[in-house]
Amino acid sequence: MIQYTGPMNLQTIGHLIAERRRAKGLTLTQLATEAAVGRSTLAALEAGKLLELGLERVARLCAAVDLVLEARPLALNQPLMKHRHLSEVAGRELTKAAIDDIITRGTISTWRKLVQAMNADKTGRIARRVADVAQTLGKRDPKARAFAALLRKLPAKPHNAAAE
Repeated sequence: MIQYTGPMNLQTIGHLIAERRRAKGLTLTQLATEAAVGRSTLAALEAGKLLELGLERVARLCAAVDLVLEARPLALNQPLMKHRHLSEVAGRELTKAAIDDIITRGTISTWRKLVQAMNADKTGRIARRVADVAQTLGKRDPKARAFAALLRKLPAKPHNAAAE
């Protein structure tokens, strides 16, 4: 699996498309036909000779070779959203999307608050949701793999239904 998280430009995208095309055993003509672009355009893109190519054509080429285009800020010093759902009273609002954001874009501080929310939840629902999201994200995101490894090292808290 190719994972490139550096700054993207048309030259880099062309290189990644060429790698994926070869790995899939496709010729220039086959990929160009599948993505509805000209063969010479594709060849120029792969060679890094194109100065401009419309986003729609780039997206079609990427989709044809199973690449995903993702736009986000280059460097995230803070999570994208305020983690208001990590307050003690808002644990029930902790959605999978919020957990994803905390794990992939959060800091150690937000990870710590997430663990606190898991520990505060007597039902275990948040812990199950976090484990599920961490496992799914860990397949493609190195930061999520690190979080999942930390999560496995945490002591398991037995759930006592009689105490509720």
